[in-house]
Amino acid sequence: METASLRTSNTHRSNGSLKYRKIANGSSVDESLFGPDRCSQTQRRGPKAKHKEETIATTTSDKTFISLNDLQRIKRSSYVANADNTIDKVVHSTTKPKPTETEAAKARKEHMKRMELNDNEEQREIVTQCESEKLDRIRKQAQEKIDKGEDIVKILITCSERAKTFAIRDQQLKDKAEREKKERDYEQRMILAMEIDRLREIEAREADEAEKVKKMIDGRKIIEQQIEERHQAKLLQEEARDQENREMLDRIRMYQLQDEERAMIRRENAARAREEVMRANEEHIASMREHRMAEKREDEMMVAYQMEQDEKLRQREAEEEKAERRKRDIQKKLLDEQERTLDRRAEIDEIRARRAVEDAERKYRQKQLMEAQKRKRDMDLLDMTRKQQQQEKYEKQQMVVVQMREEYENAIRHSHAMAERERAEAEREQQKNTKLITNLQEQIEEHRELRMTHDKEKYREGAMIKQQLAEEKAKLEAMREKMVQDMKIKGIDERYFGEMTSLDINKYLMK
Repeated sequence: METASLRTSNTHRSNGSLKYRKIANGSSVDESLFGPDRCSQTQRRGPKAKHKEETIATTTSDKTFISLNDLQRIKRSSYVANADNTIDKVVHSTTKPKPTETEAAKARKEHMKRMELNDNEEQREIVTQCESEKLDRIRKQAQEKIDKGEDIVKILITCSERAKTFAIRDQQLKDKAEREKKERDYEQRMILAMEIDRLREIEAREADEAEKVKKMIDGRKIIEQQIEERHQAKLLQEEARDQENREMLDRIRMYQLQDEERAMIRRENAARAREEVMRANEEHIASMREHRMAEKREDEMMVAYQMEQDEKLRQREAEEEKAERRKRDIQKKLLDEQERTLDRRAEIDEIRARRAVEDAERKYRQKQLMEAQKRKRDMDLLDMTRKQQQQEKYEKQQMVVVQMREEYENAIRHSHAMAERERAEAEREQQKNTKLITNLQEQIEEHRELRMTHDKEKYREGAMIKQQLAEEKAKLEAMREKMVQDMKIKGIDERYFGEMTSLDINKYLMK
């Protein structure tokens, strides 16, 4: 952005004037950047070379581009440091004379040295501050270690640890009770689920048995219906056969009647024919009585012919009667054979139906026997599974009892260890108190010896001790309050840090 603004200003400047603005008669280039040879070469060239370079610079391009580093370097070179370490901008004008190159270089070197000194001082201050903070932190840690090494602080820490231990134990007991409750609930749910499954299985088995019985009843009804239908069909067949027999007998009787009628008609016809013949004969005899002798032979021939015709008629009637008798015998045989066939077929159907019923009953009994055996196996398996579950439950209860006994023994051992440690700590405290009392008594003796000579110093030391005790008490109170707050934040029950809150700090400080 700064390069772009410089480019824009140079563009406007090149549009207004094609020559650079003159700021000094000589060169102000830093020798440390380019070296002293550049300046000496320019001075050796003379004013003509300078004029030539300026002319080339003004005529080669209307625009000039410089980098950001060159711009900052030009800005720094256009400033000089004053005696108060402030940098003011040097106003370049043709009226003021330009400082020499050596003075500008010296000023810049002094300015860089002062900046370096300032940086060193700042670094030294930072290091000093870090060291002081480190020392303060070390002192604070040492003071905390010293505070933790005091008896009252150890007692407070012991009370805090005991409260935390009791809280952890309560949480463990609570978790254990919840776990046992969950296990009992799970066992109850499993027992209820098993009982529900058993009842459902029994209901399903009863429903299956009822369905099977219903199917058997329906099958029996169907078989009975089929038997009844067959019986009805047999009755219908018998009735049809009887009807056919009756019709056949009626037809036979009708045929017999017809035959009798035809025979009667034939006899009547024969009788009429005979009567007619006899009448004709009588008429002929009467008419031909006159011609008796001539016609006697003819009459005898006619009688012989009539007798022959009668004999033929009798033979024909006997043959017809014999054929009718033979036909009736054949019809009777056919009827008897048909009756025997129908009776045999009915017996076969009845035997088949009886065998089918017996097979169905035998299959049903076998199926019932297999179902009873399967039901017995299922009941045995269920009893074995129930006994196994009871055994597993008993073993689990025994394991829980053993675990509870071990936990109780561990708790007893822990409590004994805690009591032993507390007793040892109490003994150490008692020894320490005894030693402290001995030391205090020695100090009291020493104070008694020096009391007459150092009353003022003693009073002053007493005030200092009182102040130290007050500060120590305040510090211990703050530590106790901090421990209590930490335990409250951790969720420890208040009854467990009642020992800590009821601890008399003055009593321990005055020992």
